[in-house]
Amino acid sequence: MEDHMTTVEPTWFARLFGQVRVDYRKAEIRPEGIAVDFPNEPVTLYYDSITDVIPTYKLLWSEIRINDVTGKGIILSGLPRRIVQDLHDRILQGREKFQKILELIRNYSTEIESLSLWIDDKLRGEYWVAHHELETVISQINVLGPVLIMETEHLPILHTTKQAIKKIRTLSQEPEKFQHICNERFIPDELDRFQDYFDTVETNPLTESQRKAIITHEDNTRVIAGAGSGKTSVIVAKAGYLLKKGLCKPNEILLLAFNRSAATDMSARIQQLIGLDLQATTFHALGLGIIAESENKKPSLAKSAQDDKLLKRQVQAILTELVKDPKTANPVRNYFQSFFAPYHSKFEFEKLGDYYAYLKKNDLVTLEGETVKSYEEAEIANFLCLNGITYEYERHYQVNTATITHRQYEPDFYLSDYGIYIEHFGIRRDGSTPPFINRSEYTAGMEWKRQVHRQNNTKLIETYSYQKSEGNLFTELKKKLRENGVVFQPVMPEKALEKLNAANRIDPFSQLATTFLNHFKGGCHTFDGIREHARGRDLLDDRLEAFLTVFNLFLERYEAALQETSTVDFNDMINRASEHVEAQRYISPYTCILVDEFQDISTGRARLIKGLSDQVSSHRLFCVGDDWQAIYRFAGSDIALMRNFDKHFGFTETVALDHTFRFNDRIEAVATKFVLANPAQIKKIILTKQKASTPQVIIHRQEGKKQNILIEVLNEIPQQASSKPSKVLVLSRYNYLRDGLAWSEISSLFPKLEIAFQTIHGAKGLEADYVVILGMKSGKHGFPSEITDDPILEVVLSEPEGFNHAEERRLFYVALTRARHAVHLIADYANPSAFLTEIMAYGENIEARGAAATEPVNCPTCKTGTLVQRTGPHSPFYSCTNYPLCGYKIEPCRHCGTGLLVKNESKGIYTCNNTNCVHTERACPKCVTGRLVEKGGKYGPFLGCTNFSKASCKYTENLHSLTAKEG
Repeated sequence: MEDHMTTVEPTWFARLFGQVRVDYRKAEIRPEGIAVDFPNEPVTLYYDSITDVIPTYKLLWSEIRINDVTGKGIILSGLPRRIVQDLHDRILQGREKFQKILELIRNYSTEIESLSLWIDDKLRGEYWVAHHELETVISQINVLGPVLIMETEHLPILHTTKQAIKKIRTLSQEPEKFQHICNERFIPDELDRFQDYFDTVETNPLTESQRKAIITHEDNTRVIAGAGSGKTSVIVAKAGYLLKKGLCKPNEILLLAFNRSAATDMSARIQQLIGLDLQATTFHALGLGIIAESENKKPSLAKSAQDDKLLKRQVQAILTELVKDPKTANPVRNYFQSFFAPYHSKFEFEKLGDYYAYLKKNDLVTLEGETVKSYEEAEIANFLCLNGITYEYERHYQVNTATITHRQYEPDFYLSDYGIYIEHFGIRRDGSTPPFINRSEYTAGMEWKRQVHRQNNTKLIETYSYQKSEGNLFTELKKKLRENGVVFQPVMPEKALEKLNAANRIDPFSQLATTFLNHFKGGCHTFDGIREHARGRDLLDDRLEAFLTVFNLFLERYEAALQETSTVDFNDMINRASEHVEAQRYISPYTCILVDEFQDISTGRARLIKGLSDQVSSHRLFCVGDDWQAIYRFAGSDIALMRNFDKHFGFTETVALDHTFRFNDRIEAVATKFVLANPAQIKKIILTKQKASTPQVIIHRQEGKKQNILIEVLNEIPQQASSKPSKVLVLSRYNYLRDGLAWSEISSLFPKLEIAFQTIHGAKGLEADYVVILGMKSGKHGFPSEITDDPILEVVLSEPEGFNHAEERRLFYVALTRARHAVHLIADYANPSAFLTEIMAYGENIEARGAAATEPVNCPTCKTGTLVQRTGPHSPFYSCTNYPLCGYKIEPCRHCGTGLLVKNESKGIYTCNNTNCVHTERACPKCVTGRLVEKGGKYGPFLGCTNFSKASCKYTENLHSLTAKEG
């Protein structure tokens, strides 16, 4: 009988001949004894009653006799010799094991009783059962493992002990179910016990979700809050609950806020509502205190750590030093020449408009200040500039090539000192072009340019996109330039710095370096670790290597400046405090840590919290935050810490605050739907007490630069003379949008409105009766801002954000949810924000006002731009919002001068989109794209095609007889 076998039976041969006693069907080895199935009545011999086990081995069959204390015993015959031998050993082993179990029960009788009482206590629902408690109990139960597999009714022990073991067994089999049952009993009972407290701790009774969050006493509790859901109230009431319940002492509670004013406000509310002098603190004050206690002296904080403007100047000063220093100038110049923005080849884009959007987003301006048409052209221009080679970008070719169908030829670069032209062709090695460029037309254009240079005996150097992808663009260009006598004279450091400043390269890099610094130091990263992390996520490329080289040089000087002044920055403070905590040089007195605004947590701060928590086995970490309002990535915050809370802190209970006390259901419907368009945001339901009968998110579509648009909007906000003034927050994505607004006039016109201006970042935590949001347009400085996070930052974040404009989307949510009653959005009609276009489709919860007389028209060339009216030196015209990248332009309607003629393909006519005009013109039947307009001739007026000069379309019609002819 193998080890895994528990059942034996006589062989069929023994049954057939019946020459042995085989009056049993089978015998089964069990933990408590051996059970024999006799035809008349099953018999079980328990191990504690077995006295002898006697095997008898015979020629054909063997048997085994098992005697018990009664002297009766049983005989099992008809078994193979091997089975009898194994059965004999198994019974003896079972008897020995049984005795050990009884001994184990006797030795652990106190623990068994204690565990039984603990189970009874938790099932009464007086206290929350936390995960660490369950783990401790399970580890104690594991010692009793052999006891739990045996049926208790067969054990020679007390009935109470049997019942205790049954309870323990049930818990060990489904511990999570036990925890759930206990806590489900606890919640309603606890809510009843603390009803008076929850009804009176704040001015208004707490909501059910707030109460449940407070009484949840798990190892780690993540409270997912919504805007206006009373996050701080929950933190304050939680502190009071812990003390009233006797779960900890005042000095064992750590209250953490993210800034001094929030900490002060929290402390004051605790004093006012609970009557306790329980002081909240900031992370930085906590870190300072830990370091001081561990090192017996307080570190000095660097001035730049307390002043963002000073830090910006310091970063810029270090970069200036790096550019000027001959030892560090080359890698810095290399970065600004070729890696100043994320590179994407034209071949990566399916549509011309998408390529234009990429160019606009990344501000492809050369060091000489030209806006160029490709990243590769910008690189070439920067290469020439930094090597002291004078050039002109798209200068008219020295010979007139303009015709009635083609404008004057403008080669990409002209080296005036050498009479050399450079053309950069966007082709692959096989001659193929990007998807949105016609290959045959482009190839013909290349050949035409070569022919022009051959005919006029001018020097032409060609470069190609495939050289960039193959990594030898500048090797080949340098070789060809030298072959043509071009002398390289790299500009002096001072001149290079002047170029970088003039092209506004230093400031964006300073911002990137500062953000990277916060994440790098806050996350305790190393350069090797970053490279390994980047390699694993396929982010390690030449640009990242170039940046890391420069950043390493920058970091060395930054750290040297701190050492020279014997100071630390905030990241140093948090990291050093964490090191002391982890090394047990600082012993935490805190058993309960409460954190507000957890969505703003950084890796360094999370490390400090975890270090403090890990020191106390029975710790409680209670964090309240709203991932929908995470808008401080630039300051080092990492939203993944909140989203993946349990991954970082361990077993976690999540509770959602589902009521908002601030805004109405119409604002909530828009804001929630909008933010949840990003599937990475944590799902939650927000319930509102205020109900509105009409839309309260109102879009004001503005034509042109209308100076009094804000005044028009403010006129819609009720001014109640009998009550206190309504509060109005005027918000914008950028601070500069407040400039030019008639604030003195606004104050005099609206004395019953309390109006304040804030950037949306500055408005976080604020609320008002009404909110007006300026600058809802598209573009680099629009909303959403197209100054997107540099992909380089992904290597210092625990989790990338794949959704487009993820943080800008959360920022818009913050703006919408500052208002109690209504939100007014001022939009650029011709160039509206993508966010407005999105919410316009929400229907009944959005109201759009100020519809223009003309509807926007998409650019027919790039498809993504919008045609807007501009003023030229001679007359107004319409051109694409992607100008100068997209050169499409068209004259306005000849009839009204303001509208734009839009073609109706099915009818073959063009109609003015000005609703006050609707002038029509027939499409030219010959060239299709032109229109027939009245013209004057020597024989009188006639209808001619508007493409006469552009495409040499000579189609005409007699104005009176309408007879068609070729002119």
